[in-house]
Amino acid sequence: DEAAPEEACGFVVLLGQRVVRIERTRNASATPTVHFTFDQRGYQRIVQVEKEERERAGRDVDIGIYHSHPASPARPSATDVREMRQAWPDALQLLLGFGEDPAAGRVIRAYRIDWGGAVTPQPLHLTDGPADASGDAPAGGDC
Repeated sequence: DEAAPEEACGFVVLLGQRVVRIERTRNASATPTVHFTFDQRGYQRIVQVEKEERERAGRDVDIGIYHSHPASPARPSATDVREMRQAWPDALQLLLGFGEDPAAGRVIRAYRIDWGGAVTPQPLHLTDGPADASGDAPAGGDC
């Protein structure tokens, strides 16, 4: 992870179940090795990109949030749950972790965190293929 030892962060645009765009943002946290937050420019970028992609797709798109855990597993921390349930409830959360098994290297997992703080793992299938015109994933889904 090029941001290590700090947490990397950004957002993804989802069309159907497929990620169609990835945008990195600056980690504006005062403690970036253990926490992430977007600055005002990052939030403005989300709004701008969501509008661009909605116009391009001709339909609504979803925004997902990603961040890394450079020294811990790819699971939401208590802080992640508390903040994401308030700021981005039910949005797809992609976590890239490095602290699970050194032999395995990076691990990426997907979750949704609802208003109540319930964490629900989401299926995640990594592919290199382009989305079809609908943005829907092939059989089995992408995320």
